[in-house]
Amino acid sequence: MAAMLLVAACALGGCANNGAASDSFAMAGGSGPTVAFESIDGPPPQVFDRMVSVLDSESKLRNLLIVSREGGAGYRVRSYLSAQIVRGKTMISWVWDVYDANQQRALRLSGEEPGGKAGRDAWAAADDLVLRKIAQSGLSGLTTMINGTPADAPPAPAPGRRGPAVASAPAFGESGAVALGYSAN
Repeated sequence: MAAMLLVAACALGGCANNGAASDSFAMAGGSGPTVAFESIDGPPPQVFDRMVSVLDSESKLRNLLIVSREGGAGYRVRSYLSAQIVRGKTMISWVWDVYDANQQRALRLSGEEPGGKAGRDAWAAADDLVLRKIAQSGLSGLTTMINGTPADAPPAPAPGRRGPAVASAPAFGESGAVALGYSAN
């Protein structure tokens, strides 16, 4: 497991500001559309490394095949993260630009995650839970696009149950709300 994380970090490590890259990263298993992360810009190295680890584990849960940015991929993602203090609380904002095989932007995903009370270093609020929420939101939007499911499609009812599924989420801007935005091209 540690070896796989090291390989994943090395492969996505080329996405950081240091420019190093690895040609050998490709997750095993599954077939279908492939995704390469071209870049993950913004976070310091320690947050970047944790983000790579979280993306690795979350992509496996979704059976999403992540390949080296040096190889061929059906989709390429350019990711941007920023940490800022808003009214004494840290917010981690993120954007994923998803490009198709023709290098045309197919989707833009974006959101904000509250990181708690601000300290001296806004990036200190980017703990594993915050990074996991970002990865889950981004990968959910990405797999929705890849699978051709409209972003606003209602979930299918569970087998053997009658009536609509009920879910509740705070509206954008409410306390504790997490924003996830979609835009085509």
